[in-house]
Order: sequence, then structure tokens, then C-alpha cells
Amino acid sequence: MKAILRFLYSLLLLVAGIGHFTKEKNFERAVPEVLPAKKFIVQFTGILEIIFGFSLWIKKGQSITGKLLAAFMVAVFPANIYMAIKKIPFKADSRPNKIVLWLRLPLQIPLIIGALKLGRK
Repeated sequence: MKAILRFLYSLLLLVAGIGHFTKEKNFERAVPEVLPAKKFIVQFTGILEIIFGFSLWIKKGQSITGKLLAAFMVAVFPANIYMAIKKIPFKADSRPNKIVLWLRLPLQIPLIIGALKLGRK
């Protein structure tokens, strides 16, 4: 079961991380206006997601990987809140789906718990 969770989580991170570069403008929309260097923030978080996606498969250091990944998920949570409050759609030329924007907020909780579980031996 843990291998399936690791595979799914890793796949999610790798796809999202790559998306930070292939759909950069969409991800920049999630960065609040008050923050500078949107492109850097998007690329940096994309790199982190790719690193985490691969790190989940490295046995040595699993405990720290799980904790760092959980902390990362907590750190990016404000971007999801920002998108929901400001009604920012995922794609620039689309209408925001308010229900989806708000429903994805509680989905962050299983991502945090999953990261911590994968970090346990």
C-alpha cells in the first residue's frame, strides 16, 4: 500500500513540477500580487516538486524527506487560499470554478499527512 501511495504522490509531484515550466503563466497566477519575482517563485517551487518526486524513492533520508515535503505542502497552502478568495481560475482564459477552488483546500490535508506517512519507517 505504501508503494502505491509513494508512486501516486511521486507522479503528482513530478507532473506538477514539470507543469511549473510548461504552464508557467498559469502557476504565476497563484502567486499573490504582493510577492516579487513571480517567475522565480514558480520555477523554484517547480524544481522543489521535481526533487521531492524523485526523493520519495530514495530510502536513505526518508524521514527528513517526509518532513520537508509536509512543510512544503503547508508553505504552498496560502497560494491555494489566495486563488479561492480572489476567484482565480486555473487557466487565464477560463471562468473560475468557485466550488473546485474551495474544495481543493481540504485536499491539502491528505497531502500533508501522506508526506508524513511516507517519511515513517
